Amino acid sequence: MKVMIVDDEPAILKGLLKVVKESAPEYTEVTMANNAFEALEKMTDNRPHVTITDLNMPEMDGFALIAEAKRRELCDRFIILTGYDEFQYALQAIRAGVIDYLLKPIDKAALSVLLHRIAAELPAACLPVECDHADKILGFIESNYAQDLSLDRLAEHLNLHPNYISSLFSKETGTTFVQYLNTVRIREAKKQLTEYPYLSVNVIGSRVGFENRHYFNKVFKKYSGMTPGQYRSVLGISSSNGDTNGGIARE
Repeated sequence: MKVMIVDDEPAILKGLLKVVKESAPEYTEVTMANNAFEALEKMTDNRPHVTITDLNMPEMDGFALIAEAKRRELCDRFIILTGYDEFQYALQAIRAGVIDYLLKPIDKAALSVLLHRIAAELPAACLPVECDHADKILGFIESNYAQDLSLDRLAEHLNLHPNYISSLFSKETGTTFVQYLNTVRIREAKKQLTEYPYLSVNVIGSRVGFENRHYFNKVFKKYSGMTPGQYRSVLGISSSNGDTNGGIARE
């Protein structure tokens, strides 16, 4: 898989390179660009599968870069990085069709899940399979994230030792089992918040594996920078079934 990272601050760009290399699947090729113009030039030859870009850059910002890269058909997958936890940026990101946006400082677990998901969507030749166990572990999580899933249950189902799974998980994804599971659940929650506006936030939380509505609200905000109800507001979706308090239904 080919990844491009774009940021106009050298120190941040260097830090992003380290985080991406630690979070991305093996055999990932990473290219750096110091601004949008350099990024467009390098994209012409490199054709990255996904571009991770800062928003605030001189002369051409991140949204302008995305628009121009898509117009030239240089890259069609983007992850936005921003230090601003504000709805307007989330709304613009959604309208720009980005895969996701991450707040600075970057959440390594969330980035790891995103990059592994993108890699899994690419043709098989782009992601050589190093370990069948890793594929089975991630596949089981993807299929059972809504269940009461734990490391011990995963180990029992796959007939593997929990310590082995934990070690392999860290090596393959750069994050922990719990962080990966929560990121998958939040990803699915975002889909359901959009696709099922008639369902309350509380119900959707339960559908993706969060039995405690307060914990769902807390985790969603940690991984998305906003509550489930606020996420719906950004999308212009009216709260349903009595959702209040930032998207958490009261009993």
